[in-house]
Amino acid sequence: LHLENSGSVARDHLASERTFLAYARTSLTIASTGVALVQLFTLSATTMHQDLEKYARPLGAVMIALGLFTLSVGVARYFLVQEALIRGVYPVARITPTILSFALVSVVIVVF
Repeated sequence: LHLENSGSVARDHLASERTFLAYARTSLTIASTGVALVQLFTLSATTMHQDLEKYARPLGAVMIALGLFTLSVGVARYFLVQEALIRGVYPVARITPTILSFALVSVVIVVF
């Protein structure tokens, strides 16, 4: 697919690629946080509270699932935006970032 670079076509497509890479970085960070939480809770259970270990794996699995959800949203959004830019429009993201934000805030509240 070749598009004529008139106006801001190239800039818009490159911005879409940067946004996709931001989604990928964010998903990797969220998944890594899940692994770190499992390790933290496991180490904490060996030294202090034995009952914390039963929450480690489910909490880590939730964080890894949120990371995969973020990556899938990024991939879907990238292709949606690419198709929309070809048609000359831009779809606004409202629902998925809000859902992801509330989910992450909920996990932070549960952990602390």
